[in-house]
Amino acid sequence: MVQKINTVVVGLAHNELDKEIINYINFLGETTEAKMIHFVNVVNLHLPAKVLAEFPNLEQEALNERQKEVEKLVKKHCHLPDTMRYDVSILQSSNKLKGLIEAIGKFDADLVVVGRSKNKERKSVVTQRLARRAPCQVLIVPEGSYERLKHRHGVKTLLVPIDFSDYSAMALERAIDIARLNKKRLGNEVKIICQHVFTLPSGYHLSGKTEEEFAEIMKKNAQASYEEFIKEIDTKGTHIEVVYSQDTNDDLTSDIRDLATELDVDGIIIGSKGRTATAAFFLGSTAENLITNNTQFTLLVVRKKRDYDGILDRIKKL
Repeated sequence: MVQKINTVVVGLAHNELDKEIINYINFLGETTEAKMIHFVNVVNLHLPAKVLAEFPNLEQEALNERQKEVEKLVKKHCHLPDTMRYDVSILQSSNKLKGLIEAIGKFDADLVVVGRSKNKERKSVVTQRLARRAPCQVLIVPEGSYERLKHRHGVKTLLVPIDFSDYSAMALERAIDIARLNKKRLGNEVKIICQHVFTLPSGYHLSGKTEEEFAEIMKKNAQASYEEFIKEIDTKGTHIEVVYSQDTNDDLTSDIRDLATELDVDGIIIGSKGRTATAAFFLGSTAENLITNNTQFTLLVVRKKRDYDGILDRIKKL
């Protein structure tokens, strides 16, 4: 069963994207079971010891000023349901990644939300590392996502890449919950598209079959696997379709992005796995490539929540 989202940490960067992220959180408040939102701004003042000695109150005054600025922005744009509460924290840390992971542990978060600017298409190192190490689900919101939702009056279509594993089952269950709450609270019908990308094995020609014939065999095998897979899922009356895509360029993520573009989806939800409860998480190449190359679609990385204490040693290396 997918981990419930009760507590959310939202990383604010103190830039023009913050307003959009806060507005997106208003939508999130309607489409998750969350009860508490922690808006967090991580800062590193870099004040030399000599400066601190001369101006001993400067650091605290700077933090207080930032606190007031962020609180003012959140108060202006945050309009959550009555069932939800929020607070604002300014955290000092040597880097943004470390600060966010510390915030996840401090607040025992089930989900961390970060924005992504369009003008940083290839600068996704922090986001990628966060998705690897965060002991909870991760939502990456590209610039323009909220305006898109506003224009479309909410979510209409979600894409869930599946490989019939437990991880893709978690992703599909999260999509189903989002669709259910959209219908219940906003009245929107949400279509879920499950996509399975298959690759022809090397040497398939030795079977005596053409590429088209062997592709059909692979597709039928995938269809049978899906029938078994979906039997274990409580679809809760949601509308689910399946697309089978043949990978022809050894890049599964390009097939996912192409379908997302073709169907004009509102988000991609993908499952992720962890080595152990005490080790850093890894995403797998598909999820990592989606984070690196996707700047258009909201991406939710779903995983089982782990014990924060288990990643303390990893944090020290950040």
